[in-house]
Amino acid sequence: MRVAVWGAGKMGWVHGNAYREMGTEIACVIEKDREEAEQFAAEFQCAAFSDPGELEKQNVDIIDICLPSNLHRTALEKASEYCRAVICEKPVCLSPGEFDEIAAIQKKRGMKLMVGQVLRFWEGYVKAMELVRQGAVGKVRFVNCFRRQKRPSWSKGNWLMDEKKSGGILMDLCIHDVDYINWLLGRPESVSCQIVRNEDAVLHGIINMIYDGCCVNIIGSWGMPDGFSRGELSASLEIVGDDGMITYIGDDRIEWIKNSEKRQLDLEKKNGYKEELRYFLECIERGENPERADLASVKGTMEVLWAAAEAGRENRIVALS
Repeated sequence: MRVAVWGAGKMGWVHGNAYREMGTEIACVIEKDREEAEQFAAEFQCAAFSDPGELEKQNVDIIDICLPSNLHRTALEKASEYCRAVICEKPVCLSPGEFDEIAAIQKKRGMKLMVGQVLRFWEGYVKAMELVRQGAVGKVRFVNCFRRQKRPSWSKGNWLMDEKKSGGILMDLCIHDVDYINWLLGRPESVSCQIVRNEDAVLHGIINMIYDGCCVNIIGSWGMPDGFSRGELSASLEIVGDDGMITYIGDDRIEWIKNSEKRQLDLEKKNGYKEELRYFLECIERGENPERADLASVKGTMEVLWAAAEAGRENRIVALS
């Protein structure tokens, strides 16, 4: 399989390293910044181009889009001209109109499209979901999700802090846990949201997803001090049911309480990005649709996020019919 990576920023390198570890050929990188393109090409021994039109000559099997979020819709349309298998980093787009346009492009081109919602492949989250579906905690009543870090100033031109480019904290950070909950529990009945901003950006957000007999809190922050969690991202998950509780704090084990007994479940140390890309590669090799994270499967996630943004702006609860 030959892959073209479109975008040589942080996520381009994350995906590049995953492909290399799997022994997958990176045919080329598409990147407008000459210095970044040359660094990527030297590291992964591939060709580098600034013009995506060069993809027409590369005969690649997969195009992997790792661009800023506001560029996804246009890049997906362009990629569909040269390849019928595309993976795009989350969020797949920023607006409902763009989502509908991407769905139309996919249908017209017959494109197999997967969205990089990595928690669907992150071992601790996957194991927690499996336990829930096996009845390990009974009926789920309450879920807490935390995802916190210092301000992500590493993005080129600080684009992550520009809501028009990234969608802000909801679309870039909270999206992980919203997607996981949507995957785990399905569509909520209603959504509310509170956001806190300083002079130039939204730094903290709380999303509440309400289900019949269950409530979910998703807490995201880009405002933690430098000394928090050694300056790195910290994420955790708590799932409480009628018969027990599951806790995952992002390490190599899950804690499971059942009938007053506490158990530790050890996990393999798998890289979620590698597992995500491996799944997509295997789907394409078999000629199958990547149903685990295809466009249709993330529609509910995007609808919750758009509703949460509306709820935050208008300080009200938004019902999802």
